[in-house]
Amino acid sequence: MRLVENYISGLLNYANFGGRARRSEYWWFAGANLTLATVFWSLGKLGSPLGSLSLLYAIAVLLPNLSITVRRLHDIGRSGWWLPLGILPTPFVFLILFFMCQEGEEQTNRFGPPPVG
Repeated sequence: MRLVENYISGLLNYANFGGRARRSEYWWFAGANLTLATVFWSLGKLGSPLGSLSLLYAIAVLLPNLSITVRRLHDIGRSGWWLPLGILPTPFVFLILFFMCQEGEEQTNRFGPPPVG
């Protein structure tokens, strides 16, 4: 159930760019997001009338994706302004991926207290 809980939590916090997100929260959301995107893309390749849902889904989860990534950066003590470096297809994508894999700070940082849970 952690997959569903973290995915729904990420969607409900779509406009929350403040605070922090745990590493597990981010990766569960990313895993669910990737799974759903793959299903919609596959349906489109099979010629299903639901194929156009792939683009609609990508647009619908763009803001929640950005917000949870910014909160994840906050958890490791980095500003959300690092995120634009990972959007363009450059080697900086690997830097952002490295940041997403780091353990969050255990103490309160400038972005707030550590996430509970």
